[in-house]
Amino acid sequence: MAEKKPARTKKARGAGRDRQERPRGRARSAPSAGRSAADAANAWRQRVSRDAAATIDTLMAHVQAVAEEQLGRHGAFPAFLVTARKDGEYELDTLDPGETAGLAPEAVLAALRALAVERRDELVCAGVAFPATLPDRQAQEAVVVETEHREGAALTVVQPYRVRGAERTVGFGDAVAEPAGRWLWA
Repeated sequence: MAEKKPARTKKARGAGRDRQERPRGRARSAPSAGRSAADAANAWRQRVSRDAAATIDTLMAHVQAVAEEQLGRHGAFPAFLVTARKDGEYELDTLDPGETAGLAPEAVLAALRALAVERRDELVCAGVAFPATLPDRQAQEAVVVETEHREGAALTVVQPYRVRGAERTVGFGDAVAEPAGRWLWA
């Protein structure tokens, strides 16, 4: 009589075959899309010093904190400027709502950039933040930051967000950073 072997599931049988067919020393699958997207989003870090990357990270944390606070209180936020000074201090600047009432959004952004240009001798980094609607993501709302560091890193960072419930809880998605044209130290 034939000897009985314990039953194995299809998954177990397939896993064993996969292990046998795969050459030794090679990974089972290619890198995930999420990992490659994260690598692309952080490629700018290779072109700047650690101090510059830390300054940009801190500036972005300030931007996110301001946007979150404004979204939680009011459900929206105006365009604003965050600057990092040479002495290590970070400052927040906005335009007076009376000044911006009749201006086109591009004019508001230009005025904030001009404010940074006036102060550039005392700055190491600046970021102009503004709200945007992403047309390719079913009208997802996002914080967009045009940031530039004195060392030459110029980025546009887009971070989607959602405001939920009557409490206006803000949830941020993954930020995407892309190279941008220089506007402050051009």
